[in-house]
Amino acid sequence: MFEVPSEVVGEFTEKLTDLELENSIVGKNDNDEIEIEVLYEKNESKQVDELEAFLEELKENLEDDDEEEDDN
Repeated sequence: MFEVPSEVVGEFTEKLTDLELENSIVGKNDNDEIEIEVLYEKNESKQVDELEAFLEELKENLEDDDEEEDDN
C-alpha cells in the first residue's frame, strides 16, 4: 500500500502507468494522502522498488518546497 500526498499523485500515477503495474485507489487516510494498492508478481519486485524510491523522492522534494516557503 502506497500513501501518496495529493500534491504529487499525478506524477506518481504516471510512474505507475510507465511501470505497467496493476493498481487501485483504495481511499484517503487521515493525512489526506491517497492510498493506492499495487498488485504485483514476484518478478515485478524491482519495479515496485523503483516505485518506492520514486515516491520517497517526490515526498522529499515536497518537504524541500515546504521548507523554502517557510523561509520566505
